[in-house]
Amino acid sequence: MTMYRDTLAGQQAQNQPQGIPGEKRKNWIAATLLCAFLGPLGIHRFYTGYPVIGVVQLLTFGGCCIWTLIDYIMLILNKYKDANGQELEEYNGTLALVLIVLLVIGVLIGIFTPAGS
Repeated sequence: MTMYRDTLAGQQAQNQPQGIPGEKRKNWIAATLLCAFLGPLGIHRFYTGYPVIGVVQLLTFGGCCIWTLIDYIMLILNKYKDANGQELEEYNGTLALVLIVLLVIGVLIGIFTPAGS
């Protein structure tokens, strides 16, 4: 019986959200839109509680936009956590799929559009 109780307590501890108790979680939609439109300026990093990384992204223009693209993909796949280690709230898988399709279409347009157009 004790073994069952210990296992149950361990599972409940894993299911508890990480971070500071009572701390409001950051919104996934807000972070994703900030990354999509202001990503090279690192605004999404400031929003999620990473001010030092935000300043570095601001000074390097998002690592020449490569760092921004990585953050954007992590946000879309819901692998991005805030500074307290909490997942972002209100993840929407349908909206994430739409954003992935738009990203792919944008990349394809950028590849196949002639340079002088």
